[in-house]
Order: sequence, then C-alpha cells, then structure tokens
Amino acid sequence: MDHEQPKRGFQMTGSDHRIASHVSRRTVLATMLGGVAAVGIAGVSPAFAADKTVRVGFSLAHTGWAAAYDVGYALGLRMAFDEANGKGGAGGKYKIEVTEGTDTASSSVEAIKSVDALLEKGVDVLFTSCDATSSVAAGRSGQKKGVLMFAGTSTQVDVPAKVGDWMYLANFSDNVSGGSTGVFAAKDLGIKTAYLLKSSDNTYTEYVPEYFAKTFEKYGGKVVGKGNFTFEQADFGGIIAEIKALPAEPDAIMTAAFEPDLPAFLRQARAAGIKSRIVGADGIDSPSFYALGDLVENTIVLSNRMPVEGSKYQDIATVFGKSHPDQVDNSAWIVGYDAGLVLIEAIKNADATDSASIRAALDKIKDFDVPNGKVSYAGFERRPMVPISFLEIKSGKGVFMKAATIDTADIPAPIM
Repeated sequence: MDHEQPKRGFQMTGSDHRIASHVSRRTVLATMLGGVAAVGIAGVSPAFAADKTVRVGFSLAHTGWAAAYDVGYALGLRMAFDEANGKGGAGGKYKIEVTEGTDTASSSVEAIKSVDALLEKGVDVLFTSCDATSSVAAGRSGQKKGVLMFAGTSTQVDVPAKVGDWMYLANFSDNVSGGSTGVFAAKDLGIKTAYLLKSSDNTYTEYVPEYFAKTFEKYGGKVVGKGNFTFEQADFGGIIAEIKALPAEPDAIMTAAFEPDLPAFLRQARAAGIKSRIVGADGIDSPSFYALGDLVENTIVLSNRMPVEGSKYQDIATVFGKSHPDQVDNSAWIVGYDAGLVLIEAIKNADATDSASIRAALDKIKDFDVPNGKVSYAGFERRPMVPISFLEIKSGKGVFMKAATIDTADIPAPIM
C-alpha cells in the first residue's frame, strides 16, 4: 500500500494526522472488512422484525493513508454492535444491521460514491472516514437526505458546521484536546515556559498549539516563542537557532507535529543540546512513534486510550486485543467502540429506528459511561466531550498519567 504523505494544505486533524509507518500492515486488516458480507452481524443473534432494525452504513477507507485509522475504527464499532445484537439489540429490541460501503480509498471522490450508494440502500446512520475532507465532501449528500452521520476519528472543529446539522464528531475536537493539554501542562506538570512548534500546512498542526497556549497562559504558563515548519522539512536549523537564542531554554516544546516531521526535529534538537520536554498531541499516539526509543523517552502524548491494569478500559482492550492484536495500540478502535455504545444508547432512548428520532436522543446524551470515561453531546454543538488521557512514553510504551476532563469555561473558542 502506498504510504502517501498528505500534500500541503490537505485538511486532516487529530488522529487523522499520523502518517503511520505500519499503514501497509494495518491495511491488510482492511481486506478483512472488505471481505465481510455486505450486511453483517457476528455471532448468533435473535430474530428481529424489519421495523425493529437500524441500518448503519460504513463509508470508510480500506486503502490509502486513512485506512490506518478507519480499519480500527470499524472494528471497534462492530464489536459494540455485535455485543448489543447478542443481547437482543439496542434497548433489547432494535437490531443494528451494518452495510459495508465501497472503499473510499482515502479519496473525497470515492467517499462521495460510497456514501451515495449507501444512501440509495436506505441507511439510517452513516459512519464516514477519519479524513475530514472526505467526510465533509460526502457528508453533504447525507445532509440533503437527513441522515445522522459521524465523522470517523476526525477532530477538526469545523467539520459539523461545514456539513450541517446531521453531521457529528465522534472524537474530541482540537480545541478541547489543545485546551486540555494546556491545563495539564501548567497545573499538573508544572511547566512554566513553552515554545510552540507549528505548521500552517494543515489546521491541526497550526491550531492545536494555539488552543494549548490559551489555557497554558490562563493558568500561569508563558509562551516564549513560536516556530513554523513545513511538512517533510529536512532542516530545522532556523527553528533550533531561535530556541537556542532564547534567554533561557523553555521547559517544554508543545507541538501537534507527527511522523516523520517530529522525529526529524527531535534528532536535530537533541543533537544541538536542547533538552526541553516534548508535549505532543494525539497524532503521535502510535506504536511506530513509541518505537523510536530514547529519542522520544518522556514525551507527553494525548490519547483516547487509558491503559490502566484493572480498569474497564483495560478489560475491554484485552478482549479486543485477542482478536486484533495489531490494532489494540491504535486508539481508533476505542473511538469506534465508544461511538458504537453512544449510538446504541441513543437508539434505546429514542425507542425508534428513524434517523431524526435517534439524532434527537443523541443531542440529549450527557455523562454516558463508556469503558474509558464519560461522553456528553448535550450542549456541545455536535462536538462531544469524550474521554481524554495523558500518557508518558517510557521504554517504548505509553504509560498512563492522568484522565483529563476540561472545564467548559476553559475550552478555547473554535478557530473557524
């Protein structure tokens, strides 16, 4: 599989951004999804009447860069739906029937074709790709039809607004993740000064550090400088010289950079004697980044995962990992699993199968328990509050530090 680096200006966000070195390995799993029968429910399920069925469509990437996230996301969704169907369905009576759409191939053009075909089949709910550009392009078809949609693992703040009132995020938004990181850095890590490493090549790498700065400075931290890089930049000498010229080395360098750019910067910064701690975002929550050894030791990572022995999350991760060991350290699966549980709850509360009723119930969900925390949609404009944790990389693993829930008053205003 091509390991394509997004072009400059390509709009990806959050976990969309990791250009994983294991795309080829993970997209092998995509063939498993593609090979599943068009409509699939695992295990032995009770009989359901046709009017007690919610038809769910998956318009996701099986190939291309987005498959590294969409595959795990789909597996998490299926796990949640299969569990529910094994117990009689959502609310004990509503079967969830999955229709697998055609491969979006990490392309907006193919995503539109995939969604249009699923809409022709009459799906009630759509799960679209982590690729924000594809979700927006294809989502406009769902908007016209009045079909409830979730934008994969995308974190881009403006995806719901760009599509309309039928599109929701399933993941945290960038202003929530950046703001949460700023609070954590100032209050929990005791970081006093930070340098922001940004890229205007997409909104994620540009805006997450700015959201961080809002709360970091609110709680006593100081941003001492900002540097801008371009994707696949080979030489970070100018930025490193700027950091070295500061009156004092910053306590931390905060960035939403991901592979290959962050490792390249780190190698050059460490060689130049810069010892500032790296405070990163969810884009580096990946086994390939953890595998970089001493270079990334003690880096702070934001994640959906909460790997704590004995926790509800760890229990479900153990079950998932037995079937999908290559996916369990990719947080996309837990985003999918949580989103599946939320949809099941909305169907139960709606006591109906139509998209409008399910959407109305979704809008009322507040403090709903999932294995790694609580999810709320009520009052958050289709950008949910979902569980966030902070991990520290130690000896090649993400070690849990703290679960974080940002106060509503601290959430930075979206940059649109």
